[in-house]
This record gives sequence, structure tokens and C-alpha cells, in this order.
Amino acid sequence: MKRWIAGLLSLVLLFCLAACGGDKTTDRSFFYPLSSEPKSLDPQICGDADTAIAVGSLYEGLVRMGADGTIRPGVAQSMDVSEDGMTYTFHLRPQARWHIIANFKDIYGKDCEKNLELPVTAEDFVFAFQRIFSALTNTPGADTLYAIRNARAVHEGKLTMLELGVRAADAQTFVIELERPSSDLLTLLTQPICAPCNRFFFESTKGKYGLGLAYTMCNGPFYLHRWNTETNLSLWRNPDYVGETAVIPSAVSLVFNSDRSGYARRVSDGTYDGAPIEPEYLADLSSDVRLEYVRNTVWGLAFNCTDPVLSNTYLRMALCSAFSAETLEMPDKTVARGILPPGCRVSGENFRETAGTAEFPEENDDRALLFMQFALKELEQSTVTLQILCTAEYETGLRRIIQRWQKLFGVTVAASTSVCTREELLKARSDGSYQIAFLPVSADSSSAVQCLYAFFNEDGGAFGTDSTDFSGYLQAALSAPNAASAAASCLQAESYLIRTGVFYPLFDDARVFAFYSGAQDIDLTPCGEAISFVRARKTD
Repeated sequence: MKRWIAGLLSLVLLFCLAACGGDKTTDRSFFYPLSSEPKSLDPQICGDADTAIAVGSLYEGLVRMGADGTIRPGVAQSMDVSEDGMTYTFHLRPQARWHIIANFKDIYGKDCEKNLELPVTAEDFVFAFQRIFSALTNTPGADTLYAIRNARAVHEGKLTMLELGVRAADAQTFVIELERPSSDLLTLLTQPICAPCNRFFFESTKGKYGLGLAYTMCNGPFYLHRWNTETNLSLWRNPDYVGETAVIPSAVSLVFNSDRSGYARRVSDGTYDGAPIEPEYLADLSSDVRLEYVRNTVWGLAFNCTDPVLSNTYLRMALCSAFSAETLEMPDKTVARGILPPGCRVSGENFRETAGTAEFPEENDDRALLFMQFALKELEQSTVTLQILCTAEYETGLRRIIQRWQKLFGVTVAASTSVCTREELLKARSDGSYQIAFLPVSADSSSAVQCLYAFFNEDGGAFGTDSTDFSGYLQAALSAPNAASAAASCLQAESYLIRTGVFYPLFDDARVFAFYSGAQDIDLTPCGEAISFVRARKTD
């Protein structure tokens, strides 16, 4: 049966090749860089962007996110949702298979790749979700799925795995039961951590699951053909894959290269078929390279709320009430409408179009002076000294903000800029070694809810602030019954951070991906967190 399915897929692919002009444009290998080598290809512990690229090609979950942000079928070919929105029933593709390779002989026996076919079943998803909520797994982002019945209690060890709200109704029917509505559930299910896991294979690896070729079993559009340590991951087209679209490339090589400065040159000469390009290296690209802009970044002023002076809310509000984006005099920049970048989505819909613009402080001299008066009284100081960390390109604009403060507050505020590289800026943010920093906030997920959630947790409570109000808005967004209410809660969350002077967003920005002139149909999600080579082809 296994070989019959593979043969059928080959026939489908041959028709596709013929329609596109044969192997002149398709059935080719693609090369793409990762800035670091994955430590593991275990989807349930996938916690960084580079590993997510590999895992997204090697595994397929219930659903996938399309390039336009819509939710597409994955292993689940269809689903039913109960009228109250509390039960999701996923119907799996009966032809879905795990790909078996000769390296599994110690687990499945000699010639297993020839003699064994292994279906992807609902039990594989049950086990995967049990692993997500096992304290032993330490899955990043597990708490974004707490809408699942008893998930939090299971994760905290208060209930057993048998009480988790997931079950296999039969081999091809997987059921998720919620304890509260979650309009963004399908988007959250596109996370790499939600990929299936075969219990027998996992347990047979004896703690080495995802750590090498013999311990990585795939069900995605590609399978792991070779893991060359410190060099690359070699992914080959999976003949057992049955999805919405036939896989066109014969192979994808994910090359380990931490030197981002050379990405532009390697895309230009065709060594890489695509790569993310840092702004300072755009000039190194050749003119025939195709660029794709992913609007996943917002630049703004971050106020370190752990700083002895800036921990005062009134001071932050005074400073933010004294300027606006126009103060920087950068007409070529797109003024931000909130903390969340334009690419973010909620329940499959564009977040900003659904929610509108966040609430910003009104630029008002009287309010700014009143807030400053309150701040100095609480701080028991007559002056404050501030330093803004920034890259060289923004120093002139930020000096205009400082001039605005000096004009309004006089000698009360002594502020200056400190110029550093982008790497130093991001390290300072990570270490918390700054007072005020003009820095980028990038979305690692197209989900507005997940993006805000990561923003809050990764920054130690959103740049040092620890607010039950903000946490409440996030929880409301996670449990919203529909897109409109989820968007409204996200808007409240970002407005809270802006209004209280935690982060003042100023300009939208985009991450740039460059593609070799002959490489076509390499698909990115709206915020660029996932990349798909399924439809990729070459025209040269």
C-alpha cells in the first residue's frame, strides 16, 4: 500500500512537471541559510526561529498557515466545530503516513523502509499534546494553549494526562475540547509544537528523539535525509506526503551560517536561493534579486521600568506626552498605529484592520508638565538624568525629542543619546542594561495574541513592568469567543503599554527577504516566521 501511494504521488507530480515545462523549472534543489544549527528537531521543544523553519518542513500538524495568513488543511483534511465553539473535531487524511527510512532498523527491524507503512493517527496527536503539557518536556508556548480543557492543571501537575481535553474518537478522528472559547485556536495550532508524535517511536529513541537521523521520523513535505553536523540539514522530498499540494522541489538544504553579512552576496550569486537580509547589507544585493518585505517590525522607545527613575509611571507618561512621531521629522517612515506590526492577524483576519489604531498619549504640554510635577514629587527629586540608546541612523531624530523635552521641562530633565550598533542595542535590551532605548520589536508569530504574549514574557514583564491589567487583557484575548473580541482585547493590551509609557511605538518597519532571480514560489507567512518550499521552483 505504501508504494502504491508513493507511485500515485509521483504520477501527480509528473503531471505538474509537464504543465510547468518539465524539469527545467521544477524538481530542483534549494539552498537556504540558518543562522544557527538546531539543537534538536523535536517539534515539542521547538523554541527558536531557525529550528521552526526545519521543523515546519519535516512535520505537518493539523493545520498550516498560508502565505496570505489563512488557515489551510494539514493532516486534518476537514473539521467540525460545535455550536458553542467548545469542541473541535478534526478528520485526518486516511493516506497520511510517517516516512520510514533504513536508519530506523534498530526500532522497526531490517528492511523496515521496504516492508513497513505507518499511518499518522489521532493517537499521534493525543500523545503530542500530552507531551506539550508535560512538565518534563518544557514546551515553549504551552501556556498559549491553556484554553484546552484542564491544560493548565495538567501542566502544573494537578491533574493527570488522562484528564487533558484531547482524545482519539477513532484512528482518523482527533477531538479537542475547550474549557473556554478560543477564537485564535486554529492559528495557535499552526505552531511547530503542535506537530504529531508517534509514541512507540518516541519511547524507542530512549531520550534521543529529534537528536539525529536515526531518531527523527517525519510526516511533512520533506524528510530528514542527512544531518551534517556544523554544515547543513539535507531534506529530501517525502514520497509518503499527502497534502493539499504536491511537493515540487526534490530537496532543500538548510545551511548553517551565523555570518549574516555574507547572505546578500550568496543570494546574488545563486549560492542561496533565498535569505533574510539585514538592512545594512541590502546594498550588497545585485539588481536582479527579488525582494519581499514582511511587515513584522515596529520601532519605538522602550522605557526600562526596572530603572530607579523610570520605574515611576508618571515620569514615563510625562515624557511620552511631550512628543509624537512627527517630532523626529522622518517623513519617509510609516507612523506606527500600535505595538503590533501590520502583518499580525487575529482569527485569520488582519489585526489592525479589525482592531483599529491603539490609544496613544495626547501630545499636550499641560498634561506633560502636570505628570512631571507628580513624578518629581514621588521620586523626591528636582531633576532626572536620562540616556537614550540608539543606532547612528536615528540619533538626529532622537535629539529632536530631547530638544523637545529640554524646551518643555527646562533643567528638570537632562537627557543625551548614546550611539551603538544594532547588535549592541539588542544585547542591551536582552540584558536590561539601558534606561531608554530606541529599538525594534519584531513579531515571531503572525498571531496577534501570541505576539503580545511573547512580548510580555520575553521581556521579563514587558521591559520590566509587571502588570495584572496587561496580563488580564492577554488572558481575555486568549479566551475570546470571536475575532472582534480577541482583537479588542489585544488593542487594550497594547494601548495599556503605550498609555503608561512602557513602549512608545513610532515607525513600522519590514524584514527583508531576498530571493535569487531564478527562484520562485518560496512562500512566507505574513510575519515571516515560517517559510514553505513546497511550491518552490526554478526558472533558470
